Amino acid sequence: MQPILQNRRGKLERWKETGRKASTIFQFFVLPVFLLTSVFILNAAHGAPDVPLNFDGWVTDALAKLETDGITGGFHRQTAPLSRAEVAQVIRQAESRIRAGSVVPSEIDRKLLEKLKREFSQELAGNDGRTIGFLPQLRATEKKIAPALEAGFHWTAGSLKQQTVPRLMFYSEFEAHNFESRPLDGTTAEQRLERWRGGYTGDFKRGYLQVNSTHLNLLVGRDWLFWGASRDKTVGISDNSPPLDQVRLTSTFGKRLKATAFTAQLDSTWYDDGTKRYLAKRYISGHRLDYQFNDRVEIGVAEWVLYGGDAQTLAWKYANPITFYYALQYNAKADDNVMFAFDAAIRPIDGVRLYGEWVIDDIQYVPGANDPHAVAWLLGLTWYPEHLDRLLGIHSEYARVNRWAYTHLVPDNQFTHFGYAIGHPIGTDSDTLRLSASYQFTVSAAAEVRTVLTRHGEGTIADRFYGEDFKALPFPTGVVARTIEIGGQFSYRPLDAWNILLSYTWHATQNSEHRKGQTSGGYRLIFQFGYLL
Repeated sequence: MQPILQNRRGKLERWKETGRKASTIFQFFVLPVFLLTSVFILNAAHGAPDVPLNFDGWVTDALAKLETDGITGGFHRQTAPLSRAEVAQVIRQAESRIRAGSVVPSEIDRKLLEKLKREFSQELAGNDGRTIGFLPQLRATEKKIAPALEAGFHWTAGSLKQQTVPRLMFYSEFEAHNFESRPLDGTTAEQRLERWRGGYTGDFKRGYLQVNSTHLNLLVGRDWLFWGASRDKTVGISDNSPPLDQVRLTSTFGKRLKATAFTAQLDSTWYDDGTKRYLAKRYISGHRLDYQFNDRVEIGVAEWVLYGGDAQTLAWKYANPITFYYALQYNAKADDNVMFAFDAAIRPIDGVRLYGEWVIDDIQYVPGANDPHAVAWLLGLTWYPEHLDRLLGIHSEYARVNRWAYTHLVPDNQFTHFGYAIGHPIGTDSDTLRLSASYQFTVSAAAEVRTVLTRHGEGTIADRFYGEDFKALPFPTGVVARTIEIGGQFSYRPLDAWNILLSYTWHATQNSEHRKGQTSGGYRLIFQFGYLL
């Protein structure tokens, strides 16, 4: 989720103080040279073309583990990303529970909490400051081995300890690499990345200004969203697509209730039916409520609307954070893509978390309606056995997206951004079962093995419902492609210094490309090696 602060494999900013500026500059220029020379001692590797970089993937997993084990108590982890100020509050809450004797952490949980305290020491102290971080890395894929870079700048002013003075934060995250990105669909009119010198692309993946007050946070800029209870990818709004250029409001009412609303512009798409051609401007607005019954039970409810078209502009009625989108659309007789989501998580005992999600893209409540229900849902379980000192984690998750979910009769309103599904990566007319086991060797070293079974029907997000006999269609529909993946990964991520990620996946598909009897397969080996400054 890979989410709490970022894309489930982590997108949270982390930095070192600029007091080490001279050392940082030296290492920034010297390390890429070292990484280039390392090519000669590495074996050839096979891997996905868009190997991700991140500063602190461990932070999201650490917070999720501590919450499941009962150390932090409940917090609103189902609406992400959390601000750094919010994470500092979660850390304080965990320490308070430990001091009160309401929870006794295992050795690994205590060390993870201490690592989080070091990472967020500036926020915990309420200090102003600016930090900058560099992560030069060596990436290995099936086509080549080459260096890449991620850098970030983080500046804060003000303290939440002073109730009348809001806290101001500026954040910018930059990535540069010369690896191929996944292809976009044929309707996307814009490119998120363009080639530059040496085949490299540079992208400010995230960049925003955030104002934190006691009860209300305002974010303006580019950031990702993750709404749901899953630890990997949600069936609602997930970080599967590129980050959104948005305005976002977040408000808390005591400890139990959190409200979030945003408005963002999506990529433009071409519409061409042979007689009419235009460039569609596309937008999305959403709002969400999270309610915590206690430290063990949390539920969330959300609604969002995606709309676009010829000469489309921002609809201010949808930008209103406290209106009901479905009523606005119905009264205006508009044909926009309104969706609802419900999710919940419960910890019956410390170390066990059960969760589920349900998304309604279209549901027929009018008697006699002859249209299919377009829904998606997800169920999952996480377990850290106490008798194994919480080092071992068992995870299982099943997700299903019915045919015609994420789709819309108006092509401009399909649930995509730059050709990627905004929801679950399996897309529509598909389901997937994921089983995995993780082991935390040390506070910085972890491993995971996994098996993933996925079925893809012939339906796609570009499909429209034109009155097919949906009751006679099985799930998934047509010639079903069945894929099995078996793999694992090892990561070593200290707060700074050298870091390593090694991932291997073997995969095989029956009825490949929906051709009966055709098979395909292969493996992916991803290697990342870098120095976090």
